[in-house]
Amino acid sequence: MMSTEDGVRALIKKHFWEMADEDSLSTGQYCVLPEDALAFFEEYFAVFNLNYSSFDFRKYFPQEGIFFLPNAMLPDYLKSDKHQPSPLTVQMLIASAKAGCWIDD
Repeated sequence: MMSTEDGVRALIKKHFWEMADEDSLSTGQYCVLPEDALAFFEEYFAVFNLNYSSFDFRKYFPQEGIFFLPNAMLPDYLKSDKHQPSPLTVQMLIASAKAGCWIDD
């Protein structure tokens, strides 16, 4: 039987590539695309049976919006987020999978 750590790493490798525990999916030189991350998280939360109610995808993958239109003209779901993405590391994914819910360091 595969350990939780190995299960998380295998799922990451399936969707992206092999990453070290300190690597971030959302920041750094090799961050993943938001649409790819969304597909990964759908499977991640299902496979590890995690409560994801406290997970804020846009904290790690901010909405870019429509660059030529001001936010005031856009509905909420299209508005640009004005923050830098927070790091989302492999270690955070492993810790959350072990805890059974999203843990935000």
